[in-house]
Amino acid sequence: MAVSDAWPARPADSPSARALSAANDAVTGSRNPTLIRLRDQIARIEGQPVARLEHADETAAAKTASRRSALKLYSLGCQAADAALGGGFPAAGLTEIHLDETRNGGTLAGFALALAMRFGVRPDKPLLWIGDRMAFCEAGLPYWPGLAGFGLDPSALCIVRTRRLEDAAWAGEEAAASSALTMAILEVRGNPARLGLDGTRRLHFRAREAGLPFLLLRQSARAEATAAPLRLRVRPSPAAFVPDLADHQKLIGHPVFAVTVEKSRDGRLRHFSLEWNPHERRFDPLRPERATAFSRPLAAAPVDRPDPARDAGTRMALQRAS
Repeated sequence: MAVSDAWPARPADSPSARALSAANDAVTGSRNPTLIRLRDQIARIEGQPVARLEHADETAAAKTASRRSALKLYSLGCQAADAALGGGFPAAGLTEIHLDETRNGGTLAGFALALAMRFGVRPDKPLLWIGDRMAFCEAGLPYWPGLAGFGLDPSALCIVRTRRLEDAAWAGEEAAASSALTMAILEVRGNPARLGLDGTRRLHFRAREAGLPFLLLRQSARAEATAAPLRLRVRPSPAAFVPDLADHQKLIGHPVFAVTVEKSRDGRLRHFSLEWNPHERRFDPLRPERATAFSRPLAAAPVDRPDPARDAGTRMALQRAS
């Protein structure tokens, strides 16, 4: 409704005017939806125009503060990785991490667990890992003794396994609004329609408002349009040798993750490698002199990308022959 100067002035001493003034004073300090509705109702009762732009400065300031909060970044402890990510890893909101082949699911899980430890996961503020039955059947469940060796307290991890993808997506949306978690993870296979642009938008908005980092892990997925401001592609990389031991060629060093930034705020494609130190619980940059663990050359990468996971489609029940 347009605001016109032809409306008669409201009496300054009327009860409704005093109530409206009090509501406006409160709104100046905080954009309270209840007080805004009260102001609009009083204006309609008295025949006055509903002025929605009276506090444009406060509204703009609130939006600017919200954007700054959403852009809060957390350092991974590696300058090269932070620079590739545009200053650090997002401390709130949705981040999409996908893997080309499900058989390398351990790489995806290891990178997500390392991020959770960097964010300070602990038993009283745990990591919630959600997945449907298909996702966990393909990639497996976290192994408790292995978690301890990786540097994570097993009591700081909660796993939710659902029978259907719809249930896992619903649990993810509920978890995204929680402030009792250090991080939430939703792991799926492929590119389900439920987690397209609309589904990821709900996850991102809820996690951003709650100040929660939310990871969407995709197995055998292709890149598609989602609401995640940051999308990473993680691949396994050869572990570096152990320089402090004499027979280092026969030992396996710390895990190494090859990360590609496929989507970011500046739109630049970047690559970096990180080595996870489970004893210090930190990422270390992979120096060139340490990336020579294998004396023989590695097999070349395939020209064509792996076939992404497809929807199961319609299933037909067949009667057993015997």
